[in-house]
Amino acid sequence: GENGRGKSTLLDVLAGRLEPDEGTVTRVGTIALVEQALESGQRRTVGELIHRAVGRAQRVLARLDAAADALAQAEPEPGAADSYAAALEEATRIDAWDAERRIDLALAGLDACTDRSRRLDSLSVGQRYRVRLAVLLGSRTDLLLFDEPTNHLDAAGLDFLTAHLREHPGGVILVT
Repeated sequence: GENGRGKSTLLDVLAGRLEPDEGTVTRVGTIALVEQALESGQRRTVGELIHRAVGRAQRVLARLDAAADALAQAEPEPGAADSYAAALEEATRIDAWDAERRIDLALAGLDACTDRSRRLDSLSVGQRYRVRLAVLLGSRTDLLLFDEPTNHLDAAGLDFLTAHLREHPGGVILVT
């Protein structure tokens, strides 16, 4: 669609960042919105962006470890086996053990900055976009929403994005 027609606003509504003027939106699962631009922020680094993205996987693995410890007790608390099974199921569903490697592969596939100490404000707009895109592609989200996903990508980056989206187990909405 043409500029100014509400495509970005629609994605914001779907992502839960804006409330619709009318009707309701029901969201199920996890949703990630890849915006056209990534603000450089207050001295944030590539590593901080990655750390935030893998935080969910790290929390899930911490719950799994705690549940395993509770289950390994000589006399486990009631429900310890159920807690362990639930934590293992979630860790398996999001493939928590592989979260950082998936992001590293996406950074390489999009020819994005891999230097975790590099400040985002020292990167070009295109490099910041590729870093953000790689981080979201590497996270296991149920629904990916893309606003102008082909901006700032060369042919190799487009090929990588296309291949990744074909393999994505969840839903994808592209707005161009």
